[in-house]
Amino acid sequence: MRRKILIVKGSCRKGSITNSIWKEAVKDINNIDVDIFDACSENFAFCNGCNYCEANGKCVHRDLDEFFNVFETADIILFSSPVYNGSFSAPVKALIDRFQVYYTTFYKNGKMQPIKKRRKGILLVAAGRNGENAAADMEKNLKCAFTILNMELAGSVLCSNTDTEPDYEEALNELKMILKRSLSDE
Repeated sequence: MRRKILIVKGSCRKGSITNSIWKEAVKDINNIDVDIFDACSENFAFCNGCNYCEANGKCVHRDLDEFFNVFETADIILFSSPVYNGSFSAPVKALIDRFQVYYTTFYKNGKMQPIKKRRKGILLVAAGRNGENAAADMEKNLKCAFTILNMELAGSVLCSNTDTEPDYEEALNELKMILKRSLSDE
């Protein structure tokens, strides 16, 4: 049975550590389809708090409809982001903000999951220095979103010290392990 993995690519830099890690981690996995959403190159509108989704059950902006279709049907969603000022890169944060449509649907429908399929989420973070506090905050933010998105956190991976000597191999091996475990749990 083929599994679907969606990579939310949040690093805009060529030669990015996060991009290198997830590309290496998924390249030898059999029976998967990988979709990549490049949050840096996609031109999507930011959530502006207009409350259209609260009244209509969908976003006023239709630019992420295709993404949401893939997002809702993927078995695993890997959020990949460098640490920028202690949090996600701006494109990933903007994408997470667009999940507001799921929040309003969840609460409007008496706390019923707007996404029926249970999925797993993985966080991959790269930080110039230690990054532990930032990664913990990013994980906390995702866990909060996951409750509304019918997801569970399968694991988090931090590649620290990318400005000096990154722990690349350790992060790569950890991500491979989380992916393997997540795919066998399905």
